[in-house]
Order: sequence, then structure tokens, then C-alpha cells
Amino acid sequence: MRTLIGLVMLACSLLAPSVQAESRLLPRDNLAAFVDGFVEARMTAHDIAGVSVAIVHQGELALAKGYGHADLANGRRVDASRTLFRPGSISKLFTWTAVMQLVEQGRLSLDADIRRYLPDFPLETRFDTPITLVDLMAHRPGFEDSAMGHLFEDDPTQVQTLRDYLISHHPTQVRPPGTLPAYSNFGVALAGLIVAEVSGMSWEAYAEQHLFTPLGMAHSTFREPWGPQRPGRPMSEALRAEVSRGYAYRHGAFHPGGFAFISGIGPAGALSTTATDMARWMLAHLNAGELDGQRILAAETARRMHLQHATLAPGLPGLAHGFIESEIGGYRAIGHGGGTVHFVSDLQLIPALGLGVFVSTNTPSGEALVRDFVRELVTRYFPGPSAAGRSTPDSAAAAPAESHAALSMDDYVGSYLSTRRAYTTVEALLNVPLASIGAGEEGDLLLTWHGRETRLARAGNRDREDESDTFVIPKTGERVRFLRDEDGQVTQLALPIPVMVMEKVSALKNPQLRQLALGAAMPVFAAVPVGAWLRRRRRPRQAAGERWAGRLIVAAALAWLTTFTTGMVAALPLSRDAANVFYHFPSPLFLAALAIALLAAGLTLVSVGLLYPVWRRGHWPYWRRLRHTLVVLIMVTCIAILWSFNALGFHFLGFQLLGT
Repeated sequence: MRTLIGLVMLACSLLAPSVQAESRLLPRDNLAAFVDGFVEARMTAHDIAGVSVAIVHQGELALAKGYGHADLANGRRVDASRTLFRPGSISKLFTWTAVMQLVEQGRLSLDADIRRYLPDFPLETRFDTPITLVDLMAHRPGFEDSAMGHLFEDDPTQVQTLRDYLISHHPTQVRPPGTLPAYSNFGVALAGLIVAEVSGMSWEAYAEQHLFTPLGMAHSTFREPWGPQRPGRPMSEALRAEVSRGYAYRHGAFHPGGFAFISGIGPAGALSTTATDMARWMLAHLNAGELDGQRILAAETARRMHLQHATLAPGLPGLAHGFIESEIGGYRAIGHGGGTVHFVSDLQLIPALGLGVFVSTNTPSGEALVRDFVRELVTRYFPGPSAAGRSTPDSAAAAPAESHAALSMDDYVGSYLSTRRAYTTVEALLNVPLASIGAGEEGDLLLTWHGRETRLARAGNRDREDESDTFVIPKTGERVRFLRDEDGQVTQLALPIPVMVMEKVSALKNPQLRQLALGAAMPVFAAVPVGAWLRRRRRPRQAAGERWAGRLIVAAALAWLTTFTTGMVAALPLSRDAANVFYHFPSPLFLAALAIALLAAGLTLVSVGLLYPVWRRGHWPYWRRLRHTLVVLIMVTCIAILWSFNALGFHFLGFQLLGT
């Protein structure tokens, strides 16, 4: 549900001064032509099977349209009013709206310890600070992120209830609540469980009765076609027949995927819906909680929900009670993205324009279409407001160099690791959310993140406190800011993704460098048995301790080589198809690699003990003893690296150590 990564916090102020936009309606004919051209061109360029779009403006539906296919095998086309897409984490907006309904009724308090509402739930925490609903809304409950092997399920008979899933896949709390943001599907699902417990209804039933029915969203549901082992009524056959297939494009063809079950963590991502239903959802939120005489929130509650309640620093986007803030074309936007195994989606509201946009694709290659659609739409029909107190990209690039003279670019250069990551599980080895900052030209910086390089231009007046350490992405106008500790050292990077923060890491704590070190050790280990075979032909003189040391170092080297070879073979399916990351992890082959790593570690530790007879009671030449010792030290380093990645076999037996 990725991505993207998710939400942050909100304070009782807007991101920027309000901007009054023209109230004219979007030109319908021209709008349809623009959307058709944009979507169809990118569907061809990025190999996308189907797209569904809804646009609302000034209280009216401006456009709802489907493109391409929902099922290629039977020729079923995407219909914006009938075809259900799976928008993933956009589901979270429904969960937070439900929470605000219960807050409005006095049945929940945003500032109360959530244990009050979950008296029988085994919530596992490591810190004394209680977790509140505000913390959950801001993605600051302190939990690590975990998804591999359990977030999605492809077998309907294995789908768990919300409560059972949260108990069996409880992540470790790695920092005090209310401190740093780290996107948490678990935290949002906890909020959904609270809604269910307090209301006395299942989450699916609550959403139907209090959200979908009042708004006339007849083609929306959190139910899935799960098996009979899961209590509760599954998705109706009528809706199931309208759900779009998900596709992956590989080797010149579309490959259909099965239904990705998410109901174990449903409030965080199990929504199935149509574009026209999402249009009604957007209209209700843009109209202060009311649509067609039906109200899901009091006007005051709806307005409060859209205010920022948490941010990393003044002037940066944050979270608005579950909505993620951003800046689009100079306007403040609130919304949420969503990603499942095959679907990529986005929903954005721009209150100043009365504009709401929903777009979803049934192919992962639609990410660029989804990312760019709203921005292109706003740029075309609502060319930005005046700076409204914010620097534009042009003014940022033109900032006088002398205002930055006291700032060293070396302060910013380095590697930054996302707080949204695994700390205590082997996912730390396989999922490395690392960004790098390098020096660019003319005082700019270069950000490399997810394989993309982005230029960061200096912000306007660095003598102002709210401009200090701030850079701008010229293409979008979005701001990033480097944060310093009490000693004035840059320690964090706040990207335009307020559901996480990037922490600056030293070379020793850089996971990519540690991975490279593991790879660099392999030629050394390969040389050990080769050298032993060559020496065996010469039959050198050696003591008993040396003989055992030589045999063990060969066995250890072969074990290490087998570990990494097996691990790489096990990782190939994960890189070929993202579905395997969720459905088939850890595979038997991957578990075998971890077990062999434990054997290699044991042989290495015995080899450490045999260094004594090698140096004190042996006949080996000095250089052979030195080479032998260096190989043992490299093996010990591999143990330390695998330990830091939680990748030794006993980690899967329930032993956990907080990673670095």
C-alpha cells in the first residue's frame, strides 16, 4: 500500500495562506479531451491495462470515465460507474473519517491512551509513553514497518480477521510514540479495530452503515471474497463480478493476477470502489461533510479534520487528521495515495479550488500516470496562484548566493535512511529505503531516491528561520528541509512525504555499503577452497591444530558461499514479481539460506578459537597465518552484518534484537 508511505502529523494551522481561486467550472468538453489525451498516451507509453478517473469541481461531478480493460480475457471494459478498483491506502481516509465520527459523538478522544478502547487486546509496547489516536493519525505510534509475507494474501482460506491479524503480525515498537513519523499500516488498522470495538460492529459493517449508505456509495465495500473460515459476510457476488483484474506487464504481455486479499488489515487498505463512488466521497468532504442532504460529519468536525495537526517543521506539509498534505501548482492539497499488488491510485482534494481528483490504474506501471495526473490538470486549468508567501521554483533558483555563504554544502551530503523500515526482522536486509544527497552544480543538491535523481534548488531567503536549510524541487515547487540537532549537525531530511523522515547515517550504518561488503567477501571465500586444494598437492608440514583450522576454514568458506548463492537464488522471484514479496515470503529456499548462515556462523566462531594454535603452536609460514586470520576476520564481519540485518537463522525462532 505503499507507498507509498503514508501520513504524518497535523497542527492547527494551514500549510500556506489560503488562496482564493476562480469559481468558474471546468470546461466539460475541453476537460474530457485533455483527460482522454493524457490518460491514453500514458497507457500506451507505460503499458497500462485499465484506468478509472473521477473529477469533481465546485460541488458537481465534472468527469467520470474508464479507460482500457478491467478483464482482458473476456473483453470487459473499465466503466467508471460499475468497475471496482482497489485503491489500497486511500482506505485510510475512510478509517479516519469513522474515527472523527465517534470523536464527534464523544465516544472517542483523540488524546486518550488507546488501551482504554482495546482493554482485551495484547498491545505490545516498549516505552512508557501511551499511544493515542493522534499518534496513530500522525503515523507516530513508534512501530517498525513490516509487510513481506503477510500484508497481502492470495488464498481466501487463509484470510484472518482484523483482530487475529493484528495479534499475529504485531510489529515491534522501536521508538517512543509521538516522536518521529514512520508510515504504519498496523497503526491505522488498530484505529479500525477501535472503531469496531467501540461501535460494537465489524469494521466492514460500520463502513457500510455510517459511510457508504449515507453517501449513496452502492458500489463500495471493505468486504472481500474470503473463505468460510473467516466470520462475517463476504463480498457479494454482484460486486465480485465487477472487480477489475489486476495486471503486470512482463515480456511484452499483460499477465493477470488473482484477488489480493487485504482484509486482515482491512481498515488500512481493503477498499474496493468505483470512480463515481469516490466522486461522491470527495464531494462530501469538499462540502464540509454533507452530500445530497446526508451528513457524515458535522461541518465543524469536517473543517477540523482538514486542518494540519502534525508536521516535522513549520512551513512543511504534514498530516490533516489522516489526510496527507502536499502542494500542487501552488495550492494546498490534502489527500492520500494507495498501492496494492497490482493497483496504483491517488485521491487529492484542493479545498481552495473546490476540486477533487481520483485516479486509479490496475497495473503497477501506472505509477507515473497517477503521480503526474493531478499536477498536470491543475497546471492546465488553474495556473498557480501568486507565491502566496511561498517561493516559486524560479525565485528559489535565483536566490542570492551571498545569503547562503555561511552554509556548507558538505553539511547535507550523505546517505539518509527512512524511518519507514524494518528494524527487528529480516526485511531489513531485503528492503533498504535509502536516499543519497550529493552536491550538484551552482550550489544545488542532487537527491537520489528510488532510482530517480532529483535536483534540489536553494530556497529563497536563507536568513529567515523558516527558510533555513530549505530546498525546492524546481519541477514541482515542493519543499524539502534538512533538520539539525542541538549541536547544529544535520541529522534528518524531511521530504514532501510527511509520513516518514529520512535519518542521516554514517558509512558503518549504511545498509547498502554493508550489502556491498557481503558481496565483496564472496571472492575471498571462493579462493579459500581453491588455495587449500593447491596446497594439498604440496603436502606442507603442519601441526594438528593447524590441520583442523585449515579444514574448518574451508568448511566455513563453503558454508558462506552456499548461504549467499542460495540467498540470491531465493531473491530472484522477489525481484521478478512483486506479488512474491507478499505471497511467498519467506520461501523454503530463503529459510534454507538463513539456516546455512547459522551453520556458517558456527563454523566461523570455532575457527576463531583455533587461531590460538595457528599462531602459537604451528608450522605455517607467517604470511599464511596472516591470510588465514584475515579470512576469519572477514567471516566474523559477515556475522556482524547479518546480525544487523536480523538474518541469522535464530531470528526466525523468535529471538529479536533491535537492529541498527
